[in-house]
Order: sequence, then structure tokens, then C-alpha cells
Amino acid sequence: MTALRFVTLSGVPVHVSELKWPFHPSSSGSDWFILHGRVDLLESAEHLHAEVAVGLTQTIRESMGNPGREQAEGMVVNAIRKTIDNGQVAFLKSGKLQPVHLTTRFYNFRSKEIQFPAQPEADVRELVKRTVFWLGKDKPVQLAHPYDCQYVNLSRQNLLQMAQELAADGLITLEGDHASATGKLLAEETAIRTAMLKGVEAGIAATRVSA
Repeated sequence: MTALRFVTLSGVPVHVSELKWPFHPSSSGSDWFILHGRVDLLESAEHLHAEVAVGLTQTIRESMGNPGREQAEGMVVNAIRKTIDNGQVAFLKSGKLQPVHLTTRFYNFRSKEIQFPAQPEADVRELVKRTVFWLGKDKPVQLAHPYDCQYVNLSRQNLLQMAQELAADGLITLEGDHASATGKLLAEETAIRTAMLKGVEAGIAATRVSA
């Protein structure tokens, strides 16, 4: 199984290291169906991570026909990424179960398809660049992954076009749909790590406020 390593739009590099399929009814008696998982912060010397409880509404579950890993993994991964973007996931040294909600915001009932919100082109271009920085330093990383396309609501062709523009700017080297970081991109390390820290600190701050 391919490792689920991705970067969020807010600039946080993560590894969704565990998803305990299948969804099961909530023990609280609510209409939610729950999937437990773990998300690790990449390159964290302190092994910061988040234990998550992904909640799927009864309405979406019925519309998707009780989805398993094959149907719902991308939606689960991207809902976790969106929750990180919203500053609602805290990466900690010890486990603290945190909610991630899969709601109708991520599903088009008319077409019966998973649909995440569209994103500004500049933000998506930055996502592609940061993906290559974090995941394409040691070996080429695949771009336009199906889960990335779903996450930003753009086609594979659109994402590869952005990658070609980054290659033309000398920030990445591109071979097919795989990319590696160049020295020019690595020189942006301070800004990229600053974005990562800002995203991580937002989640920690929100946890403190709600505690």
C-alpha cells in the first residue's frame, strides 16, 4: 500500500499513518459513523502526531452505500487535511482523540460524487511547490495524485500544468508526473518551514482555547 504522505494547503507536511477501517457506529449513540486514525507530522524530531476520529454523517453514508477504504480513503485523507487547514488539529507528543467531520460540504448529492471546494490558483501552485520540497528531496515525488486533485478540485492536467510552470521557473525538475526539488526551491526552506510552523501552531493554539 502506498504511503499516504501529503502536504496541506496551509503548508503542513503529514503522513496519515493509520486508518482503522471500516467506519463503525458512534458509541455515543449519535447518527455519526466513526473511523479512527493517526496523522504524523513529517520531519518532527519530537514525533508529534494527532489521533483522529473521522465522523461520517448518516446521510453521506447512505448516499455512498456504506463506503469502505476503496471508496472513501481519499475523502477521509482530505477531510483530515482540511481540518488541519482550519487550525482544528493539534500535533502533540501524546495521544488526544480529535474530531474530523465528513459533512455535506464535501459531497455533491446531485452528481453523487465527492467534491471539495475549489481553491485559488496561487494557493494550489504553492501546494505543488511545497509538496516537492517536503516529499521530493530524497527521491522524485508523484504530482497530481488523485487525492490532491480531489483536495483542490482541479484536474490532473491542471496540476501538471502548474508543475510545468514551476519547472520553467527552475524550482523543480520534472519527468513525466514525478518531480524533484532543485537548489532554487531548497533555498526557500525558511519560508516553507515558517508556513509549516504557522499551521502547526494554529492547531495547538485552538486546542488550548477549547481545553
